[in-house]
Amino acid sequence: MKKLKNLNDLIEQAEIIIKKIKKDDKICLIHHDDSDGCSSAALFTILIHDLIGDYPILFPVTGVENINRQVFSRVKFFNPDFVFIFDLTVNPKDLDYFKGFVLDHHIFSKIESREDMPYLNPHYFEKDDNKIAPTSYMIYKVLKKIVPSERVAWIAGIGIVEDHRVETCEDLFIEIKKETPELLKVEKINQKNIEKSFFGELGDMVRSGRMLRGDEGAKTAVLALVECKDRPDKLINGLTQHSLALRRFYEKVSYETQNYIRDLEKGARFYKNEKVIVYEQPNVKLKGLTSFIADKIRQKYPEWISYVINKEHKSGKAKISIRLEQDRRKENLVSIIDMIKEKIPYVKGGGHKAAIGVLLNLDDAFEFEKEFLDAVRRGN
Repeated sequence: MKKLKNLNDLIEQAEIIIKKIKKDDKICLIHHDDSDGCSSAALFTILIHDLIGDYPILFPVTGVENINRQVFSRVKFFNPDFVFIFDLTVNPKDLDYFKGFVLDHHIFSKIESREDMPYLNPHYFEKDDNKIAPTSYMIYKVLKKIVPSERVAWIAGIGIVEDHRVETCEDLFIEIKKETPELLKVEKINQKNIEKSFFGELGDMVRSGRMLRGDEGAKTAVLALVECKDRPDKLINGLTQHSLALRRFYEKVSYETQNYIRDLEKGARFYKNEKVIVYEQPNVKLKGLTSFIADKIRQKYPEWISYVINKEHKSGKAKISIRLEQDRRKENLVSIIDMIKEKIPYVKGGGHKAAIGVLLNLDDAFEFEKEFLDAVRRGN
């Protein structure tokens, strides 16, 4: 693989491979099931349909490190000509004979690209995590190079907002203001203002798919975005088949979670010295609830680190989502987790400087919380 020197190199590499796709080729897309992953999947689906008149087969995956042999076996069943992996940290050498590329933006280590399956990640050339663009931004740039007539910047915006990279991708939001001004009635483009605009609701709508219906719900979110690509108002109001289903998911999720947020001060532990809020999620059948609540707490208490734990995760382990506001806190969550992994080796997970997900044994939950608070107290 050509050494990546900048984002233009990365986009060019992706463009070269996508242009090798021929009509009647079978395409599989494995993608993270969060808003960035689903937005990326929708943009890629639009691009593939524009190129060959067909759609990729979608495989949503929960957790950036949770792709496994079972997923690959399902993909192999379709005998695809190309396989693409978005918003997931996957080593191409583990992808057997598949060809395509991995497009990721998470911090990684020990990744070995293959010529016919390169690992494309801006961390190769950009060391400041705050300047790393989400996957939805990168695949949008690829789409615009190949099909410049598409006006779908708003779909990329949904993923960027969830990944807290509005300022990093300001050029895209300027584009959105020109293409769909009704979605972005803000004077200043920043994370706080954009989250309070329609994009906050759009992001929650997309997330609600996986929360209520798992993989099928994530697919519903992707298809709703594709259906409404030229009319975002149809997505917001549920005016197409999949957007109507997604709208209903969103309303149910909003109803079931509003009490948790409202009663937070009664049920959470507030560590005032460290300014960390630890909240134990109630046992409800909503997938991805820990990250959803963690984001809501971050928005309500921007000076604090939000730490949400689910001790009744379906895996039999504890699931933890941690969030912080980048312009208010100096901590690097990835560095903290890496340090804790040295003491608690069975901890699994990762993410970004300001947002991480962790899976660990229930017996280690107390020690993990203690180590995390100690690290915050020490200033990393």
